[in-house]
Amino acid sequence: MAQRNEIVGFLNKYLKIDDVEDKYLVNGLLFEGKDDVTKIAFAVDSSVDTISAARSEGADMLVVHHGFLSKVLLFPIVRHLKKIIKVLVESDVSLYGAHIPLDVHPDVGNNIELCRMFDVSVKGKFSHGFWGEFKNPVDVDVFVKDIDSRLNTKCSVFGFGKKKIKTVAFVSGGAQYDILPAMISDIDCLVTGENGHITYLIAKDAGMNMISAGHYATETLGVRALSKVVKDKFKVETVFIDKPTGL
Repeated sequence: MAQRNEIVGFLNKYLKIDDVEDKYLVNGLLFEGKDDVTKIAFAVDSSVDTISAARSEGADMLVVHHGFLSKVLLFPIVRHLKKIIKVLVESDVSLYGAHIPLDVHPDVGNNIELCRMFDVSVKGKFSHGFWGEFKNPVDVDVFVKDIDSRLNTKCSVFGFGKKKIKTVAFVSGGAQYDILPAMISDIDCLVTGENGHITYLIAKDAGMNMISAGHYATETLGVRALSKVVKDKFKVETVFIDKPTGL
C-alpha cells in the first residue's frame, strides 16, 4: 500500500509536470480520491468507460495521458464533464493526467518508446517527440507493415517521399502539422497519430512521407512504461485499461 500524495509527488517530479509547457490540458492530480492506494490503473484517456473500468478492476487511482480538464476549451460542468465527475465521485478513484510531459519524457515517453520499438537511434528532440536514424535505410512499405503489426493498428500513409528512408521523426497523437518542420529539417518520414486533407496536400507537394498510425495506438506506450516505474517504486499492483477508439 502507498499514499496517494506520495505517488502524486513522485509523478510530478519524475514527469517534470511544473517544468514542461502544455498549452492543451491540465496536468497532475485532477481528482482527489482515496488516501491509500493498493492498485493503480493506467490508460490513455479519462473517459467514463475508462474510469468505470478502473473501478471494476478495483483500482484506487487512475493515471492517464489525456486528462479531462482543457486549457483551450472551458466548459461548464454539464454533459460529458458531469458524467466524468459523477463516476469519479462515486468510485472515489484518484485521477492523474500527464499529457505533453508524457510525450516528451526521455525515459518513458510515448515517443522515446516508439524510437526504441523500431530500433531508431535518437539524434535529438523534435516538436513533442524525437527524431533519429535507422541503422540501415528501411523500405517505407516494410516500415508501415512493422508499425501495423507492433502497434496493432492500420496506418494511413502519405507516401510521396523516398522509398528507402534513413531518418524518421516520431510525434505521437495529433501532430499532423509537424510535417512542416519535418520537411524543413529534411527528415525522410514523420510518424504521428493523425492526418488530414491539408497535410495530404503538403506531403504531396513537398514530396514527403507521413505515416499516421492512429492517435490512440501511438499513445499507449508511455502509460505502459510509466506503470512499470510506478509498480517498482511503490510495490503496488498495476493494470492497463485498453479502450481503443479505432482512431
